[in-house]
Amino acid sequence: MGTAALMLLSAGGVAGAAPAVEPDPNAAPPKVHGPEKTTFAAAAGARPASGKTPKAAPLSRNAAPGGFQRVKSQKVQLTNTVTDPDGDKANLTFEVWTSDAAGKPVTKVKLNDSTYGVIVSPYVASGGTAKVDVPAGKLALNTNYVFRTNAYDGSLYETAWSPWAKFRVELPVDLTLPTPNYASPNPNHFAAQKPHYYQTKPLGQAGTPLSARSTSAAKDAVEQCSKPDADGRQVCFGKSTPAPKGKAPHASEKAGAAATAGVEWCNTNFESILATRFIQCDVRTVPVIIRMDGVPQAVANFMFLRMLELDGQNTFTEHLTIEPAQQIPPAFREINFVGWNHLCETSCTPQEQPVTAWKGKPWWVPGEMHSATLTTPFSWDTSLAGTDYRFKPDIQIDANILPADGKIRPFKTGYQWSLDYDGGAEDLDRIRCDTPAADAPAGSVPGCVFVNVAPTYTFNAKAFPHVADSEGHGQAPGFDG
Repeated sequence: MGTAALMLLSAGGVAGAAPAVEPDPNAAPPKVHGPEKTTFAAAAGARPASGKTPKAAPLSRNAAPGGFQRVKSQKVQLTNTVTDPDGDKANLTFEVWTSDAAGKPVTKVKLNDSTYGVIVSPYVASGGTAKVDVPAGKLALNTNYVFRTNAYDGSLYETAWSPWAKFRVELPVDLTLPTPNYASPNPNHFAAQKPHYYQTKPLGQAGTPLSARSTSAAKDAVEQCSKPDADGRQVCFGKSTPAPKGKAPHASEKAGAAATAGVEWCNTNFESILATRFIQCDVRTVPVIIRMDGVPQAVANFMFLRMLELDGQNTFTEHLTIEPAQQIPPAFREINFVGWNHLCETSCTPQEQPVTAWKGKPWWVPGEMHSATLTTPFSWDTSLAGTDYRFKPDIQIDANILPADGKIRPFKTGYQWSLDYDGGAEDLDRIRCDTPAADAPAGSVPGCVFVNVAPTYTFNAKAFPHVADSEGHGQAPGFDG
């Protein structure tokens, strides 16, 4: 490093005390190497230069978000090349700062007890790579950093810094496996699956949708409106809000246990389309609109929750919940859901329920915020052995919408679930039901699954820890359970 540099780094022999505030990251490089030998400074172009691509090591194969180099060890080494036009040996000063997510420096990291808190590398030949090891404990895990370098050939300094290099220290996942417990019971495959919106398509068996929608060329959702009256007024169910993909499910605050049969991740807290192989939950924000000559006059937003539960053998169940997303505006006198009709293919029979089956009254006046839930069972024919059935249950809901302006006759319009899919999720509620073959083993029973849900299989992670995923849930996508 040279005698002058050693004296200054060990004894702090630089004029002036350490600054009271953080240094300016755009300031000129500090002369931590010692005084420049001005007798050689007249040689134009003779100053050494840092390389343009400083790197941190050891690197993971994958970069971290934001273009940060992902360092996979707490023993961090910083490197950069250095060249000198005269062919002299040169060294590099390494300076490290914490940074924001965009790579902008925030706070300088004091890498040692010297005045400037920087590390100076040994001299290397021109064109070589200078390296320094960051002392243990100076860098935190999972923190964004940037570093840069400045060159010195023993006589002359580089007058600018190298480009910033972004990095963060993220240790690899500990893959130490626990001792297998072969006595552990297998998980309940009805209850242990994680909900998700992923879809796969069955090979050559698309099924037949009840609506005009096509699984090969999905159409956009449509508004569903009454005909305008003589004054040009009409009411509509507007298009629902598309579901945000990948949003994590959480416990319900509003939809009760009756609405979702105790399934915590199916709730009215946000729009979502989530499914396992046995439960599908579709939540939408649907506006009820009064229009005059096509111009909206009043809007009341409702949360529609529809959960389909495949509950075994020859039945499955629909739980429908309707509740306002906010208080009904005073522009409405009443919104009353007065009729419902369930649809299903041949061999599938909905058991329509009377109005008394609603839990909570299915009508609302201004200021109300209650929920109403209707549970409808479906049965399917299991009389033929070895038969594969494809069902896509649907529902039509009629409502009377009464404006508050003294108009006595209410406006009636309907809403059909299959006409309001959005986000490419129209196949998530397609059901496959099978009956055992005539020669099936004794005890075989009929059953149903959502055929387009990406198949998953839940492993017994305690008995077989080597097949569990890195989060410890023991569920692997791509395995048909």
